[in-house]
Amino acid sequence: MKNFLVVLLSLTSLCGFAEAKHRGSSAPSSLAPTHVSLLRQNLCADQMGLVRIQNETELQSLVNSGTLIALPNDDVVQTAPSLPENRRYALPLTVSFLHTLAEAYRDRFSTFLVVDSAVRDADTQRRLRRINHSAAPVYGETASVHETGAAIDLSKRLTGAQLRWLRNMLSYYQTMNVAVVEEERRCFHIVVIGETE
Repeated sequence: MKNFLVVLLSLTSLCGFAEAKHRGSSAPSSLAPTHVSLLRQNLCADQMGLVRIQNETELQSLVNSGTLIALPNDDVVQTAPSLPENRRYALPLTVSFLHTLAEAYRDRFSTFLVVDSAVRDADTQRRLRRINHSAAPVYGETASVHETGAAIDLSKRLTGAQLRWLRNMLSYYQTMNVAVVEEERRCFHIVVIGETE
Protein backbone atom coordinates (compact mmCIF):
# COMPACT_ATOMS: atom_id res chain seq x y z
CA MET A 1 0.00 0.00 0.00
CA LYS A 2 2.82 2.39 0.91
CA ASN A 3 4.61 1.84 -2.43
CA PHE A 4 1.33 2.37 -4.27
CA LEU A 5 0.86 5.67 -2.40
CA VAL A 6 4.38 6.84 -3.31
CA VAL A 7 3.78 6.02 -6.99
CA LEU A 8 0.37 7.73 -6.94
CA LEU A 9 1.81 10.82 -5.26
CA SER A 10 4.72 10.92 -7.71
CA LEU A 11 2.32 10.78 -10.67
CA THR A 12 0.18 13.47 -9.08
CA SER A 13 3.31 15.56 -8.59
CA LEU A 14 4.21 15.26 -12.25
CA CYS A 15 0.69 16.19 -13.32
CA GLY A 16 0.67 19.17 -10.96
CA PHE A 17 4.05 20.36 -12.22
CA ALA A 18 2.96 20.03 -15.84
CA GLU A 19 -0.18 22.04 -15.10
CA ALA A 20 1.81 24.73 -13.25
CA LYS A 21 4.38 24.89 -16.07
CA HIS A 22 1.55 25.24 -18.60
CA ARG A 23 0.22 28.22 -16.64
CA GLY A 24 3.72 29.73 -16.75
CA SER A 25 4.36 29.34 -13.03
CA SER A 26 6.79 27.16 -11.13
CA ALA A 27 4.58 27.06 -8.01
CA PRO A 28 0.88 26.27 -7.83
CA SER A 29 -0.87 29.46 -6.70
CA SER A 30 -2.89 27.51 -4.13
CA LEU A 31 0.15 27.60 -1.82
CA ALA A 32 0.46 31.39 -1.71
CA PRO A 33 -0.10 32.83 1.79
CA THR A 34 -3.52 34.48 2.05
CA HIS A 35 -5.89 35.80 4.68
CA VAL A 36 -8.32 33.03 3.69
CA SER A 37 -5.64 30.41 4.35
CA LEU A 38 -5.08 31.77 7.86
CA LEU A 39 -8.82 31.71 8.50
CA ARG A 40 -8.99 28.10 7.27
CA GLN A 41 -6.07 27.02 9.46
CA ASN A 42 -7.78 28.42 12.53
CA LEU A 43 -11.20 27.04 11.59
CA CYS A 44 -9.67 23.58 11.19
CA ALA A 45 -7.84 23.89 14.53
CA ASP A 46 -11.11 24.86 16.21
CA GLN A 47 -13.02 22.01 14.55
CA MET A 48 -10.32 19.57 15.69
CA GLY A 49 -10.72 20.85 19.27
CA LEU A 50 -7.06 21.86 19.51
CA VAL A 51 -5.95 23.97 22.46
CA ARG A 52 -3.55 26.89 22.23
CA ILE A 53 -0.50 26.49 24.38
CA GLN A 54 0.00 29.64 26.43
CA ASN A 55 3.43 29.21 27.99
CA GLU A 56 6.41 26.91 28.52
CA THR A 57 4.77 25.20 31.52
CA GLU A 58 1.74 24.17 29.47
CA LEU A 59 3.97 23.04 26.61
CA GLN A 60 6.04 20.83 28.92
CA SER A 61 2.88 19.38 30.46
CA LEU A 62 1.61 18.37 26.99
CA VAL A 63 4.97 16.76 26.21
CA ASN A 64 4.92 14.87 29.52
CA SER A 65 1.39 13.60 28.87
CA GLY A 66 2.23 12.46 25.32
CA THR A 67 -0.18 14.92 23.70
CA LEU A 68 2.85 16.34 21.89
CA ILE A 69 5.59 14.00 20.68
CA ALA A 70 9.17 14.57 19.57
CA LEU A 71 9.88 15.27 15.93
CA PRO A 72 11.87 12.52 14.25
CA ASN A 73 15.58 13.17 13.92
CA ASP A 74 16.78 10.40 11.65
CA ASP A 75 17.69 9.63 8.05
CA VAL A 76 14.45 11.16 6.69
CA VAL A 77 13.88 14.18 8.95
CA GLN A 78 16.34 16.54 10.63
CA THR A 79 15.60 19.54 12.84
CA ALA A 80 17.36 22.81 12.14
CA PRO A 81 20.09 23.48 14.73
CA SER A 82 18.45 26.86 15.40
CA LEU A 83 15.21 25.22 16.58
CA PRO A 84 15.28 25.14 20.40
CA GLU A 85 15.07 21.68 21.98
CA ASN A 86 11.85 22.55 23.83
CA ARG A 87 10.10 23.37 20.53
CA ARG A 88 10.97 20.17 18.65
CA TYR A 89 7.52 18.68 19.25
CA ALA A 90 4.19 18.40 17.43
CA LEU A 91 0.91 16.52 17.58
CA PRO A 92 1.16 12.81 16.66
CA LEU A 93 -0.93 13.43 13.51
CA THR A 94 1.55 16.08 12.39
CA VAL A 95 4.58 13.90 13.11
CA SER A 96 3.01 11.00 11.20
CA PHE A 97 2.36 13.27 8.19
CA LEU A 98 5.91 14.61 8.34
CA HIS A 99 7.41 11.13 8.37
CA THR A 100 5.27 9.93 5.44
CA LEU A 101 6.21 12.98 3.36
CA ALA A 102 9.88 12.75 4.33
CA GLU A 103 10.11 9.04 3.46
CA ALA A 104 8.76 9.74 -0.03
CA TYR A 105 11.21 12.64 -0.33
CA ARG A 106 14.13 10.42 0.72
CA ASP A 107 13.05 7.72 -1.73
CA ARG A 108 13.11 10.33 -4.51
CA PHE A 109 16.18 12.39 -3.56
CA SER A 110 18.20 10.19 -1.15
CA THR A 111 18.30 12.93 1.46
CA PHE A 112 16.23 14.32 4.33
CA LEU A 113 13.80 17.19 4.94
CA VAL A 114 14.66 19.87 7.50
CA VAL A 115 12.13 21.23 10.01
CA ASP A 116 12.76 24.90 10.80
CA SER A 117 9.89 25.35 13.26
CA ALA A 118 7.25 23.34 15.08
CA VAL A 119 5.26 23.99 18.27
CA ARG A 120 5.37 27.47 19.79
CA ASP A 121 3.62 28.67 22.91
CA ALA A 122 1.80 32.02 22.89
CA ASP A 123 4.63 33.68 24.81
CA THR A 124 7.12 32.64 22.09
CA GLN A 125 4.75 33.81 19.33
CA ARG A 126 4.41 37.17 21.08
CA ARG A 127 8.20 37.59 21.17
CA LEU A 128 8.46 36.52 17.51
CA ARG A 129 5.94 39.20 16.48
CA ARG A 130 8.17 41.88 18.03
CA ILE A 131 10.98 41.06 15.60
CA ASN A 132 8.98 39.69 12.63
CA HIS A 133 5.96 41.85 11.86
CA SER A 134 4.74 39.41 9.20
CA ALA A 135 4.38 36.63 11.80
CA ALA A 136 0.79 35.63 12.57
CA PRO A 137 -0.84 37.20 15.62
CA VAL A 138 -1.06 35.44 18.98
CA TYR A 139 -4.86 35.65 19.21
CA GLY A 140 -7.83 36.07 16.90
CA GLU A 141 -9.22 34.46 13.79
CA THR A 142 -5.83 34.54 12.03
CA ALA A 143 -3.67 33.51 15.01
CA SER A 144 -0.65 31.27 14.61
CA VAL A 145 -1.59 27.59 14.57
CA HIS A 146 1.94 26.76 15.74
CA GLU A 147 0.47 27.33 19.21
CA THR A 148 -1.58 24.12 18.83
CA GLY A 149 1.22 21.76 17.79
CA ALA A 150 -0.47 21.08 14.43
CA ALA A 151 1.98 23.16 12.36
CA ILE A 152 5.51 22.65 11.12
CA ASP A 153 7.72 24.72 8.83
CA LEU A 154 9.96 22.93 6.32
CA SER A 155 13.11 24.59 5.03
CA LYS A 156 13.19 25.71 1.40
CA ARG A 157 16.97 25.34 1.13
CA LEU A 158 16.49 22.87 -1.71
CA THR A 159 17.40 22.40 -5.34
CA GLY A 160 14.94 23.45 -8.04
CA ALA A 161 13.85 19.85 -8.60
CA GLN A 162 13.37 19.29 -4.88
CA LEU A 163 11.30 22.49 -4.55
CA ARG A 164 9.06 21.52 -7.47
CA TRP A 165 8.53 18.03 -6.08
CA LEU A 166 7.71 19.33 -2.60
CA ARG A 167 5.34 22.02 -3.94
CA ASN A 168 3.46 19.42 -5.92
CA MET A 169 3.27 16.92 -3.06
CA LEU A 170 2.03 19.60 -0.68
CA SER A 171 -0.49 20.81 -3.26
CA TYR A 172 -1.76 17.25 -3.51
CA TYR A 173 -2.13 16.96 0.27
CA GLN A 174 -3.91 20.30 0.38
CA THR A 175 -6.30 19.19 -2.36
CA MET A 176 -6.99 15.99 -0.40
CA ASN A 177 -7.75 18.03 2.78
CA VAL A 178 -4.85 16.45 4.64
CA ALA A 179 -3.05 19.76 5.17
CA VAL A 180 -3.32 23.51 4.77
CA VAL A 181 -0.09 24.76 3.22
CA GLU A 182 1.45 28.17 2.66
CA GLU A 183 4.67 28.70 0.76
CA GLU A 184 6.46 31.49 2.54
CA ARG A 185 9.72 33.12 1.49
CA ARG A 186 11.99 30.74 3.45
CA CYS A 187 9.76 27.81 4.32
CA PHE A 188 6.67 25.75 3.65
CA HIS A 189 4.22 26.32 6.52
CA ILE A 190 2.12 23.17 6.93
CA VAL A 191 -0.88 22.65 9.20
CA VAL A 192 -1.88 18.98 9.31
CA ILE A 193 -5.64 18.45 9.46
CA GLY A 194 -6.13 14.84 8.33
CA GLU A 195 -4.62 11.38 7.87
CA THR A 196 -2.33 10.59 4.94
CA GLU A 197 -3.64 7.00 4.58
